[in-house]
Amino acid sequence: MDLIEELKQDHADIERELIELEEIIQCEEINYSNLLHIYKRLIKLWDSHEEKEENIFPLLEKEEIKIPVETMMFAHRTLRPHKEAIKNAINSGSEFELKRALNEDGLEIIKNLREHMNKEDEILFRITLDLFSPDELKELSEKNGK
Repeated sequence: MDLIEELKQDHADIERELIELEEIIQCEEINYSNLLHIYKRLIKLWDSHEEKEENIFPLLEKEEIKIPVETMMFAHRTLRPHKEAIKNAINSGSEFELKRALNEDGLEIIKNLREHMNKEDEILFRITLDLFSPDELKELSEKNGK
C-alpha cells in the first residue's frame, strides 16, 4: 500500500471514530469506558496520521509540488488545544465539565477533522495522484520509511 492509500485508509478509520464520538456526545449519560476507548483510539489514529502527513509534506515540496502546507499544518496545530481540553475534562471527574468539553471541543474536533480530511482529499490526494505514477508513489512511500 502506498502512502496516499495509507492516508486515505486513515481517513476512513478516523471517520469511524468521529461517528462514534458524535453518538457519545448525543447521549444523555456518558458511558465513560466507551468514551475513553473511542477517544484514545481517535487520538492515536489522528496522531499517527498527522505524523505521516508531516513527513510527506517536505517530500512533496522537494518535488516542487505546490500544496498549501501551512494551511494543512495550521489545521493540525489548531486541534491540539481541543484535544487537551477533552483530556482535562475527562481527568477532572466532573460530568458537567466533560459534557461541556464534549459539546464544545468535541464538536469542534469533529467539524475540523472532517473539513481537514476533505481538503486533503480534494487537494493533497488529487494532486499527488494526478502527478505521480504508482511507481513514483511507491518511491515517495519508501522515502517516508514505508
